[in-house]
Amino acid sequence: MEATKKSKLMILLFLGGAILLGALGYFGMSSLGKEQVAYIKSVISDKGGSVDVITVVPKEESPFTESGKGNTIYKIDFQKDGKALTAWYRSNNQSSIIKENEEWIFPE
Repeated sequence: MEATKKSKLMILLFLGGAILLGALGYFGMSSLGKEQVAYIKSVISDKGGSVDVITVVPKEESPFTESGKGNTIYKIDFQKDGKALTAWYRSNNQSSIIKENEEWIFPE
């Protein structure tokens, strides 16, 4: 095989591998997000509430003072006994070793 053809083949293989890894990462993170939403709904349901809205928020907009790159913070608006309440959840998203422990903050 000529050097130019070999070079082009290597470039195409590299790009194909990079696209495949990117797609796997995207779908993996999407799956993890769906699992976390299902877990949040389960916890709120176990406490007698029903989830209205789940929003991902930055640390600065949450009551958590510590959060790392490996955490995702969720603001959960839910109904319980006819009252609109807000809970907060800091999850581990497995994307970094810089993270805090999983934690919930519920209204009093």
